[in-house]
Amino acid sequence: MTNLPDNYARVLFEMEVDPGDIEDARELLTGSEELTEALVSPIISTAEKQRVIDGLFPDSLKNFFKVMSDYGDIGCAGDMFLSYDALVREKAHTISATFAYVTEPDDDQISRLKKKLAKDYNIENVELELIEDKSLIGGFVLTVGDDVLDQSVKTSIQKLRRHFTER
Repeated sequence: MTNLPDNYARVLFEMEVDPGDIEDARELLTGSEELTEALVSPIISTAEKQRVIDGLFPDSLKNFFKVMSDYGDIGCAGDMFLSYDALVREKAHTISATFAYVTEPDDDQISRLKKKLAKDYNIENVELELIEDKSLIGGFVLTVGDDVLDQSVKTSIQKLRRHFTER
């Protein structure tokens, strides 16, 4: 982890704050564009920003978000929370995957897919998000982190088009 949101996520993770407090802060910052804009605004004084943080954020996170605000980094909170979630999943030996489909898989297929991913990635748990995507025409696209397995008809057609236009 080397970028700013990742660094803040690591600090937040190591603070071992109650997950409910993290969710409250996430809702505040990702649910209110106005709040985020106010906390990064150079027009609003540091003292006023700190009063806002004191009034809205859980006690366990007030100082953390004051530091972010003081350095003008509140704008990266959304990315920080994504990095934080990845750290939580890593600790729980969990991965997050997205399965885009045209025809919804049944419970047995989902179960087998999760078991296969757990084995392939040597982890215990799989968080699988199912997304219906009719634009795929058929097949599926499975995404795990940076790994993408695209078995869609749409991509097969695109590959065929490229193949024949290159001839």
